[in-house]
Amino acid sequence: MADVVATSFGVLNYSGMLFNKGNVRTPLSSIIGSKAKTTNHVEFVTGQEYTSGGDGEQPAISETASLTAPDASVVTREQKTNVTQIFHESVGISYGKQSNMGTLNGINIENQQANPMNELDFQVAAKIQKVNRDIEFTFINGVFNKATKDSEANKTRGLVPAITSNVTAMGKKPLGLWDIADMVKKIYGANAPTDGLCLWCDAVTLFQINADAVQNGLTVVPAAREVNGIALSSVITPIGVVYLYLGECLPAGTALLLNLDVIAPVHQPVPGKGNFFLEPLAKTGAGEKYQLFGQIGLDHGPEWYHGKFTGISTDFEKPAYSRSVFVANVADFGGGSAGA
Repeated sequence: MADVVATSFGVLNYSGMLFNKGNVRTPLSSIIGSKAKTTNHVEFVTGQEYTSGGDGEQPAISETASLTAPDASVVTREQKTNVTQIFHESVGISYGKQSNMGTLNGINIENQQANPMNELDFQVAAKIQKVNRDIEFTFINGVFNKATKDSEANKTRGLVPAITSNVTAMGKKPLGLWDIADMVKKIYGANAPTDGLCLWCDAVTLFQINADAVQNGLTVVPAAREVNGIALSSVITPIGVVYLYLGECLPAGTALLLNLDVIAPVHQPVPGKGNFFLEPLAKTGAGEKYQLFGQIGLDHGPEWYHGKFTGISTDFEKPAYSRSVFVANVADFGGGSAGA
């Protein structure tokens, strides 16, 4: 695809505040960002997995049998990995555009000035927002691919494809508290920790959960916990506390129950440059071109530490409240006139 460069008539100047209609929310990246790891290899380790035993059993070893050592056995381990992938954007701006920021379009332009005042800074910031959103989408939905040649793209595995063990198909039903509790039970049954699990869901699913809580006399506690500036709500299930958050980039009808403690971004920096850096490209005419480059992947930890709901109803019906609310006038309590 040919370069599209910011020019005087291609990108017009206006005055007034800037409002972005695009979605720039990246809550997952924000909540795991402080745990970032680095690698110098495109393939990185997400952990080792092994099984030490089953559900437990009572041995039956007689004294006579104990005089002979049992046959030796070993516990084997399996290496788990993911890959980083490239995120790459470019911006270009002509010299004419850079020198023409005082020319305004629109109405009431007298005594106004262009916003932004620096076109290059604006274009770079917008591309950074796009890259951040692409990373968020990839961390949720990324389909794994490990390249075997230079012309093939490495693609990091996201959470939705990664989670395969603890999965509940909802059959187009709304998600309720008992469904969440049952998923916590599944994760517990997989011998994974269940403290601090967080349900990552869309707005419709969050409405469904709140409605179910109201109808069952439970309370969703807002801002019960804060992680890296992200305030998580919570609800108590029969098997423990689960945190809730309005996530982004989830496929319709899908929600994830995540152990955030084992999830981290993995950066692959370029020596001497770092990761996600901006640099000028060679000049080919009367303008400037810059590239934004970075490599990042997701360490999702053991997939059986998490849970996944699929096929959740994408509709929401307001609940019929089962409890009456009596609104009393102050006069009902002998408090005198209630008039203003």
